[in-house]
Amino acid sequence: MELFAFVLVLPFLIVPIANTVNMLVDLTRYDMLRQAAREAVLRMEIEGGMTDDELYNIDAFLKSKGIDTNKVHIDYTPYPVPYGEDVKVKISMDTVMRRYTITLGGIKRIDESTQFVYGPISSVSKKYER
Repeated sequence: MELFAFVLVLPFLIVPIANTVNMLVDLTRYDMLRQAAREAVLRMEIEGGMTDDELYNIDAFLKSKGIDTNKVHIDYTPYPVPYGEDVKVKISMDTVMRRYTITLGGIKRIDESTQFVYGPISSVSKKYER
């Protein structure tokens, strides 16, 4: 009888833990986008816009964190930007958020396609040329 009760309660114990882990994974991926965008806008301030080298650095950083860069889209202010003008960057990524729910048929997985977007964040170009 106790085993039967345990089997009935088990899904109610597993689902919150599984959903918490999935949310943590989603937040970690979003944080990688945030980190890449913030670093990019700092470099864009110095360089006076987004250079090809910086695009390569963003791509390499995201790949090193396990993010599929084919699903990432970067909107940016291209190089060159005069001193005092705005530089902006926005990074978005198509992703699938996975959650679990309890139904009459048991535990059901729900995959929701969504897009993580960080930005646009902006700053001012500090690249000065005489």
